[in-house]
Amino acid sequence: MSIEVRQLLIRTQVNPAPAPPVRAALPARELQRLRDQVLSDCKTWLAERLRTNGER
Repeated sequence: MSIEVRQLLIRTQVNPAPAPPVRAALPARELQRLRDQVLSDCKTWLAERLRTNGER
């Protein structure tokens, strides 16, 4: 036995996302220091991977 569907009705309700908790902002100098540290760590990691893969 087959069933034919002629109309499909989908009802949805969109609610706004809850507001994220308010966090204290870091001072600009501390934020820049953290960015520089992350960038330095990434460069070191990448250099090690390139050196390791180049030795094969």
